Order: sequence, then C-alpha cells, then structure tokens
Amino acid sequence: MELPTTQANKLIVSAHYSWINRIVVGAIPRELAGNTNETILRISEWLNEPTGYANATFKGWTIGVEVQIFYKLNSEISKLDDEIALARLFVKDGWTVEQSKDHIQDPDTHQVSKVFYFAKNLIIKEEL
Repeated sequence: MELPTTQANKLIVSAHYSWINRIVVGAIPRELAGNTNETILRISEWLNEPTGYANATFKGWTIGVEVQIFYKLNSEISKLDDEIALARLFVKDGWTVEQSKDHIQDPDTHQVSKVFYFAKNLIIKEEL
C-alpha cells in the first residue's frame, strides 16, 4: 500500500487544478523557500496508526496528511472556491476533513497560506 503522502499527491495531481503551480511532498526544498511567484502545495504525513481493535489485534489503519497551500502573491485565484473543491476531492476519495485552519499572511513576504488536515480509515484484510 502506498504511503499517505503518495496517495494524496496522486489524488491532487489527478484533478489537474490550474491554480496549483507546484506540489511538494515532505520538506520544501531550499531553492523554493520564500518563493512567492508560484502557488505551492506541501503535503506531509501527520497520522499513521493502527485502529479498530478487536480480538487482541487491530482491524484497520488510520492515515492522515497535512496539506499546506502557499498562495502566490497577487493571485487572481478564488481561494475559497478552490479550497472547497480540494476538500471535496478528498472527501469523494474517502478522506475526512479533520481540520481546516484560518488563512494567515506571512508578515515578511505577505504571502497568504492555508492548512488542511485530512484523514482516511483503511480496512486491513485478515491474515489466513
């Protein structure tokens, strides 16, 4: 089974959102730090644990990803509509929206960012 970040990345890429310039899985590379000319999504893992205990074992696994959106400066993007579409994309794929944080503006770069936390419960097949 693919890592949560890989699953989320493939899901977002499959939607072909025109407002996203770049997707980064894990840490943002040094050369992109402070980049305000592109809208960048950063995907990282925040949850990966067994769940659904019964008969002295677990029956499922819960995964979660954090999706940070760093909007390019002076973007003509309809942020709320695009964010709702992104959340619906995850929900349609079986994820839940665990948290949706407020927009914040970086005091130095004036870049607006937004953070989502998505989670998904996976059922594990029993070993024979």
